[in-house]
Amino acid sequence: MVLKYAAVGVALALSACTTIDNETRTQKVLEGGLNDGQRYELRTREMAGPNGSFTQTRVVYRGLARTCVLDSPGDCESVARNLIDKYDELII
Repeated sequence: MVLKYAAVGVALALSACTTIDNETRTQKVLEGGLNDGQRYELRTREMAGPNGSFTQTRVVYRGLARTCVLDSPGDCESVARNLIDKYDELII
């Protein structure tokens, strides 16, 4: 239990040291499949942390967000489909 709280504390401490240099928001639409036509957003952030700069991309759908790998073909779309399914489960 102590280890769980320690891990959360370390994560919070590291995130406090990270600054967002730039954020790009892109609107996307799923094509084909069960969720055809659903809109979602990609947020790509360029951040500077204690170990250097890095980029993070997240899929955002109606308040839910998950990280995806932008350079991996189909990854962000797959994450978007999973988020939409998750949202639909929460609503029902």
